Amino acid sequence: MSQDHSNASLSILKLPAIVTGLFERAKRPLLPGLQGPAELFVRYLRRKPGRGLAVIYSVDEVKLGRRTYSHDLNRSVSLTLDEQALEGAHIRFSETQAQQASFAIQPSGVVRAEDLGLSVQAFPADDNLPALVASCDTTRQSILLQDLQAAARLQLSDQGWQLVSATAVPVRYKPANRCVIRYSLTLEHLSEKTSSHKNVTIFGKVYADPRQALEVQSLQQKLYQEQIAMQGCKVVGHILDLPLLPQPLGMNKILGLTFNEAVQPANPEELLRIGGRILRPQMEYGRGGEITNVIVPTEELGLTAIALARLHTSTVQPHESTPRTGAKEAKRARERALLIAASNPTQAEDVRRLAQQLAARLETQQPDVYRSAHGGFKASQLLFHSHRVFVVDFDGFCLADSALDVGYFLAYLRPSGLWYSRPGMRQWLEASAKVFSSTYRQAMLELGSTRAIVDGILERSRLYEAALLFKIATRRVNRLNSPRPQELSGMLGEIAACLFDEPGRA
Repeated sequence: MSQDHSNASLSILKLPAIVTGLFERAKRPLLPGLQGPAELFVRYLRRKPGRGLAVIYSVDEVKLGRRTYSHDLNRSVSLTLDEQALEGAHIRFSETQAQQASFAIQPSGVVRAEDLGLSVQAFPADDNLPALVASCDTTRQSILLQDLQAAARLQLSDQGWQLVSATAVPVRYKPANRCVIRYSLTLEHLSEKTSSHKNVTIFGKVYADPRQALEVQSLQQKLYQEQIAMQGCKVVGHILDLPLLPQPLGMNKILGLTFNEAVQPANPEELLRIGGRILRPQMEYGRGGEITNVIVPTEELGLTAIALARLHTSTVQPHESTPRTGAKEAKRARERALLIAASNPTQAEDVRRLAQQLAARLETQQPDVYRSAHGGFKASQLLFHSHRVFVVDFDGFCLADSALDVGYFLAYLRPSGLWYSRPGMRQWLEASAKVFSSTYRQAMLELGSTRAIVDGILERSRLYEAALLFKIATRRVNRLNSPRPQELSGMLGEIAACLFDEPGRA
C-alpha cells in the first residue's frame, strides 16, 4: 500500500460505494436474485485497536418513500479492514485507490484487495470463519443432518425420532469470530400403527477456533450435569428445579460448531423474555408527567442473583493456568482510558486520572480464592420464562474473582438515561442494585460461603463496576461515533462514585 496519504480522505460513509464497486468489478451479485438497484444499511460496526474494522451491511432494494431494510443475515455483506489500513479512526487509502486497486476472488467467495488490506464478502463467506458456510447448509447433502438429528434425539430423550427437514437462520454474527444459528427441525416418529411429527428448535454456534468450541462445550456440559445434581435444593426460597443454563446437545468438532437447547416456555402462550428488555427502568406517571412510582423488576433481579451465586459456588473450573486477576482488569482499564482520552481531548485529563486511581487499587486486590466466573455477566445474557432465569453465552467462562461478575452486571445495569440525569433513573438503579446485591449475599451464604467472603466480593465489585464502566465508555469510540461530552461526564461521575463512595448495597 502506498504510504503517501496526502489524498487519503476516504470517509466511512463512502465504504458502501467501495463494497458495491468491488462486487461489480468482480462480476458477483451483492444478493442473488435481487431485482433493481440496491442500498446498503449498516447493522454492525466495530473498530477495535489491533483488530481492524468490521462492518456488516444489510442489502435491500431501493424503495421509494420507505427506508426500511431487512434484518436477515442471509441478505447481508460485510467489509473488513486490516489494522494496517487504519490510522486511528481514519482510513489510510483514498477513494481513487480503492476504485483502482487490484483484487482476487478467494475460493470461499471473498473478494480481497491485498494492497489495501480490504475484504468484502457476501454472507456466509468468511475466510477467517471458514466453517460458517457448512454450518448454514441444511440441504440433503449437508454433513450437519446427522449431528442435528443426534442433538434433537438427545433433547427429546428418544432415539426413535428421525429428521425430516431442517432450516438454518443466522441470528448473530461477528465477522471472523463466531456466528449463532437457529436451526428449525421437523422430526418424525414411526411406530407400528401411527406416525407423529414434532418441531424442535436448536441453537448452534460456530467458532473461528474449533478448540475454543470444544473447551466451551465441555465446560458447559460439566456445569449442566452439576446443576442437574442440585435439583430440589432450595435457595432464598426458590426451589432449584432446572439447571441455570440450556442443555448442551453435542457438537461437530471438525467445524467447531456447538449445539444447545433453545430456551422456550412449555406453554406456547407464554412469551420468552429477554433480559436486556426486562431489566430496564419502568415508571408510573401521574398528572403533568410526574413520576409517582419507580417499578423495580424484583423477581427477575432476585432470580439473576441466585443464578450467579449458583455459578460462583460451582466446582466446575476452566482449565486455566492463570486466572482473570484484578491486575489484568487494571491493564484493560488503562488501555481503554487511553482510547477514550484520545477521542475526547477536553476530558482526557479526568479520564487518565480516574483510570490511574482505579488501576492502582485493582492491582492490589486479592480474593480468598478464584472461582468459576461467567466473565461477561450482563442482562443481555439472560432469558426469563415461567419464573425462571437461564444464563447463556459462556464463551468467557473463566477463573476470576467473583466480584468481576457482580461488578459486570451492576455496571451494565445502568440505564442510558442515567448519563443525562433523567428523572427516576437514579432511584431505579439504586433500588435495583440493592435487590440484586442483597439477594446475591443471601444466596451465597445459603450455598456455603462465609459472611466475610461475601462482604469482600461485594466491596471489591465496586472497583470492577468502575473498570467495566470504562469498557462501556469505549462503545462510542469503537463504533466511530462522535464524542458526547455530557454522556462521558456522566460515566466518569459513576466511575468516581464507585471508587470513592462507601459501599451501600449490603
